[in-house]
Amino acid sequence: MPFTFQKADLSPTCNFSQWALIDEGRLVRTLAWLYLRKPKHAAQIINQLEPSKAGFPGKVFENAISLLSIRLSDIASNLSSTDPEEKKTANNKKNKRIEQRDGLLFQHLSWVAASIDMPTALATPPHVRRADKGFDGLLVSIEDAYGAISRVVLCEDKASINPKNLVQGSVWTEIDGIVKGDKDLELLDAITAILREQSDLEGDKQEELLEALIYEQTRAFRVAVTVMPANADAGGYQHIFKDFEKHAFGADTVRLAEILPSDNTRAFLKALARKVRREIKRIAENV
Repeated sequence: MPFTFQKADLSPTCNFSQWALIDEGRLVRTLAWLYLRKPKHAAQIINQLEPSKAGFPGKVFENAISLLSIRLSDIASNLSSTDPEEKKTANNKKNKRIEQRDGLLFQHLSWVAASIDMPTALATPPHVRRADKGFDGLLVSIEDAYGAISRVVLCEDKASINPKNLVQGSVWTEIDGIVKGDKDLELLDAITAILREQSDLEGDKQEELLEALIYEQTRAFRVAVTVMPANADAGGYQHIFKDFEKHAFGADTVRLAEILPSDNTRAFLKALARKVRREIKRIAENV
């Protein structure tokens, strides 16, 4: 397993989980297959199996490597400009591209962590675009093949060097909107897609599950962020999720707060992206 988890009940605020990376090599292999849009093959690697045969049409390898890279050719001259404003604008573009690359990579990391921690849940694969809108991730649990949807977990995955401000600002605002029902249609679309693509249920049974689904009784929120020592206070990282219970109502089990610590978020994700690119190239050479 690439990750283990240290958990704590921080009732009433949330259930807290800290990820610990224990097998970077397996993580890199898993991420490479996941970037190549092969979640079932990625799951095989998580479970210490060799990935089964896979097809890679077109330029999927080049596309995946591009998502893990930062393009600077179009702003290279501006980055070294003697004009302060021109240089500042170029640096802002560069930093935005880094944030988008890191954000997408962290969504992939979060998928891996969720697949380990909730192995029976059906999960949406990460987005294929850096700036895609919508839920960062969705997990659906079904009691059994003929049961009901028992849990719908909406994921907010944020790779930030200032996670507290991001969570206390935009994440809580996003959750407020979801609780009010602003994204019910989007949520229905995502759940329907999971049932259609990942379950063995027939169409009529899928509709029965959706007809019986009551969001307020099954919905949970999972907020996962990157953290560094500078983000901690005397009590650790718990303060990042302050007031979670005021935005997502119910028992603390519907509020999942998760962190991935490193000494330096940007440096860690940059190095990881480089290793995943290298693994994708290795896969391409052996197809």
